[in-house]
Amino acid sequence: MMITAEIKTKKQKNGNIHKYVYYRCTRKSKIVKCREPFLRQEKLDKQISSLLQKFSLKSEWAEGMREMLEEDRTKSTKSSAGFIEEAKNKVKDISIKLQRLLDGYLDQDIEREIYRAEKTKLISEKRTLEEKIANLTTKQTSWVEPMKNWIEKAENLSKIAQDNDLISKKVIAKEIFGSDLLLANREARYLGPSSLKSSDNSSTTQWAAVSAAHQMTPQFSESQIGVRAPGIEPGASKLSVWRYTT
Repeated sequence: MMITAEIKTKKQKNGNIHKYVYYRCTRKSKIVKCREPFLRQEKLDKQISSLLQKFSLKSEWAEGMREMLEEDRTKSTKSSAGFIEEAKNKVKDISIKLQRLLDGYLDQDIEREIYRAEKTKLISEKRTLEEKIANLTTKQTSWVEPMKNWIEKAENLSKIAQDNDLISKKVIAKEIFGSDLLLANREARYLGPSSLKSSDNSSTTQWAAVSAAHQMTPQFSESQIGVRAPGIEPGASKLSVWRYTT
């Protein structure tokens, strides 16, 4: 069941009023009777902060990833530039063929049916190439900015966890944990991405990679930030997927 917050007010004999925030189960199930106890906001805050720390990106890791990101951006730009230039040359060749085809038709050297069929074929090829050129031109490095933003966010996560800004913690916790947080025995627990993920569950591979890196660090003398998993290229619509190796 879902968790809700409840404000408790305590009045002292001297007139002082204290307000406390507790978190508890909503107990809205008619089938299961929940007996989980209340949890004070201050304790829950510390537990969430502790969980968030496990997903923070160390400064040296962040710097290494920025260097790798710049290398990938440069390679992607060079690779795309070669294809774009080649595609533009093909478009020019097709334009020349279309003009020759038109001249042959006007000179009555080519029959009407053949002219129409060849024209349709060439225009289709030209349009396909032009669409690829447009997509590469606008998207060849569009993944860089989202990746930069994520690195900065992950690097600042430790600061967010230590601050008292509960709203910021809530926002980042939702992004990392999605709906996979559990409150049991007055303890907030992260069980990892569930097998039945809702459409708005944003638990993502990059956060899992950072957590795995933290778990691996004690095993080695140096902190290792690895490379992007082979075969997984940066995408225009989502962040790159990174793994951590030694």
